[in-house]
Amino acid sequence: MFKYINGLYALKKLEPIILLSHMRANTSLIGHILGNNPEINGYYEMHIGYFSWKSLIRQKLKYLENHEFKVNSHYIFDKILHNEHYINTNLLKKSSKIIFTLREPSETIPSIINLFKKSNPEHEFASIKGASEYYISRLERLEQCSEELKNKFIYIDANIIKTNTDNFFSFLENELSLKSALTAEYEIQKMTGMAKSGDSSQALKKGKVIKEKNIYSNVIIEDDRATELNELYTRIRNSIIKNSKSHLIS
Repeated sequence: MFKYINGLYALKKLEPIILLSHMRANTSLIGHILGNNPEINGYYEMHIGYFSWKSLIRQKLKYLENHEFKVNSHYIFDKILHNEHYINTNLLKKSSKIIFTLREPSETIPSIINLFKKSNPEHEFASIKGASEYYISRLERLEQCSEELKNKFIYIDANIIKTNTDNFFSFLENELSLKSALTAEYEIQKMTGMAKSGDSSQALKKGKVIKEKNIYSNVIIEDDRATELNELYTRIRNSIIKNSKSHLIS
């Protein structure tokens, strides 16, 4: 009976909001800010691919495993941070609101390393080499997606949610045509901080935007590697901005 009822609910017309990014780009915070809005369902990473219209049904069914749709909602949020999750860009450009966001490597790489050192020290991402290879391949895939989705998405620098929060809210409220304002505080949800759903740090569980930066002095990236990563980031960021229909940058 429960599955039958969920199947009926999954027929509710909801427009997906898909955030395309990489790990440690403030995406859990962005998801919680959006998901706290009464017009938007979803706030965490569902770890699914988007192949066809069936994937959009699957997205809703997966959400309904732990939540109910908000009464007056018309969006459902998900984020895709890994190349292993397939994206049919033709499907997304026809059915979804799409957001891209990137974070600078000097902050992203140390954050990835520290995350995995705490949870799984033997994981490849707990090293500069492994974290850098993930970052490079992910940015290259995001650039490819931006070419395929040209003029069908918006771009936001990841740190703007902390450095210029009001502009971040205004931009998204306008681009998503939200009637209800976004706020810097949000409710802690069932999946908040859970493994494989997004950021598991204590900062997310504070229920508000924390503007202080984390300092990772224990991770030292050699100059040559840092230069390579910065050049890649700058080139791909510029490419994605050029392909966007609108953008908010630092």
